[in-house]
Amino acid sequence: MRIPGRTAAVALALTMTIGTGAQATVATAANAEVPKSLPTSKLNVVAAKSTIAKRSTANLRMRAKATTASATLAVIPKGTKLAVLATSGKWSKVKYAGKTGWSSNSYLEAVATSSNSSSGTLRYTTANLNLRTGAGTGYRTVGIIPKGERVTVLQTSGGWAKVRSSKGTGWSSLGYLKPAASSSNPPKPSPESSPTTGYTTASLHLRTGAGTSYRSVGVIPAGEKIKIYRYSGNWAQVSSSKGTGWVSKAYLGKAPVSQKPQPEGPSSTVAYASVGVNLRSGAGTGYRVLGVVQAGEKVTVRSSSNGWSKVSSRIGSGYISSKYLTSSQLQGVRSDTQLVMNTVRRLFAGDFTSLGTIRAGSTGHSSGRAVDVVMANYKSASGIQAGDRIARFLLDNRQQLGISYLIWQDKIWLSAKKGWEPYSTSGKYGTQFTNNWTDTTKHMDHIHVETHGESATGGALNYRALNY
Repeated sequence: MRIPGRTAAVALALTMTIGTGAQATVATAANAEVPKSLPTSKLNVVAAKSTIAKRSTANLRMRAKATTASATLAVIPKGTKLAVLATSGKWSKVKYAGKTGWSSNSYLEAVATSSNSSSGTLRYTTANLNLRTGAGTGYRTVGIIPKGERVTVLQTSGGWAKVRSSKGTGWSSLGYLKPAASSSNPPKPSPESSPTTGYTTASLHLRTGAGTSYRSVGVIPAGEKIKIYRYSGNWAQVSSSKGTGWVSKAYLGKAPVSQKPQPEGPSSTVAYASVGVNLRSGAGTGYRVLGVVQAGEKVTVRSSSNGWSKVSSRIGSGYISSKYLTSSQLQGVRSDTQLVMNTVRRLFAGDFTSLGTIRAGSTGHSSGRAVDVVMANYKSASGIQAGDRIARFLLDNRQQLGISYLIWQDKIWLSAKKGWEPYSTSGKYGTQFTNNWTDTTKHMDHIHVETHGESATGGALNYRALNY
């Protein structure tokens, strides 16, 4: 069957060098395990005795197996105390009404044992802190407790504490709770919480934890002044106009990005990045990365020596390898492609390393209708999740951005009717790479975005994928 507007896209896929996967399919609705009502027949609820007890937080399905595809054995009423017999990933094996089956962890919360004091102990939050339904990051967030709030710790389990707070009762990470100095005064902040000042060098996601797998709670604008509290690997805990959370420290600088560059001297020249390239603090790969100058971006070259150029760019001043600079602006990048690039830069800074556009070897790239979104840490679970999130966003907004198709994680998406299809194993796509399949040719390390060229409708964007 011929799909209108897709014939060229299928042909182009046969000569692609760079794609997407099953991870980017639409996720099952979060409330799939929660029926709208209870069965009409009355069930005899008997709380089982167990050293591990949990309570249902909604009317909850009990299934024969740990999968949503399995048959429903019963519907457990909200508030029922259950005995947890075993766990498997995001599922718990429970006993209810004389039956044994599996229920989703997202709707089960831990139950305090009788040995716990109802009064509890007092502690203070050291950051804006998620309150969850259970003791782990896999449990649903029911609210965010503000930094500095006094909470009552009712019990602890591993690195988690069940607390009573202004947002209700639930579980929070024990690492962000500090003992109270007295019953009336909060403790003095530790040296690590004394903030330093910094500026964002790009529009930057503020996340609930130190990694791309954590939920984004907002996007901090480029050039905003923020407070930096501490670092964890390549991440920084900051306070901003969007609240307190974690950002990629690669996009933090000591001066605002809006700072005007010094007047160009006689030796200054204008150049353009031929690919997405690192801006470094010194002339060499051993120096710290200050940010990424994207393909086609204009920079001012102050000086050049030993293969490196000192430049001024939109994200500040630093050094770029001279081989990635060209004297002429990239020609032929189509308007849809440029729109995709600008949108990805604005919303997903920190999730990808570079954007690749014009190059030989691919009809889409050579004609300016394709861009490769090269992912950071693409072999890690967090890197794959970040790529899935970008792919979902692009498909949700394919008409607004003029997108024709995607390739990612050895899968290709050509139309809503077909959905995601196998790429390297299909025998139809990428046949030029037969016997030469790699992470790059399978599109495991980047998302290939093919656009129509000049057909974007524009308009309001759908941002739901940002919370995946």
